[in-house]
Amino acid sequence: MTVILNLFLILFALVCIGLVLFVLLQVPKQAGLSASMASGGSLLGGRGVEGGLVKITSVLGAFFMLLAFLINFISK
Repeated sequence: MTVILNLFLILFALVCIGLVLFVLLQVPKQAGLSASMASGGSLLGGRGVEGGLVKITSVLGAFFMLLAFLINFISK
C-alpha cells in the first residue's frame, strides 16, 4: 500500500510542477501570443500556441484533482 501511495505522491509532485510551469507560460488575453508571432499558425490547436497551453493546463488540472482524491482515499 505504501508503494502505491509513494508512486502517487511522486506523480502528484510532477503534475504540480508541470501545472505551475504551464500556468506561468500562458499570456494574458489582452496580449495574445499568436499576435506577436510572425506566422500565427495553428501550432497546437485552432487558436495557436495559447490554445495548446490551455489544453495542457486543463489536462494537468484534471490529473491534479484526480491524484489528490486518490491520495486522500489511499492514505486513510
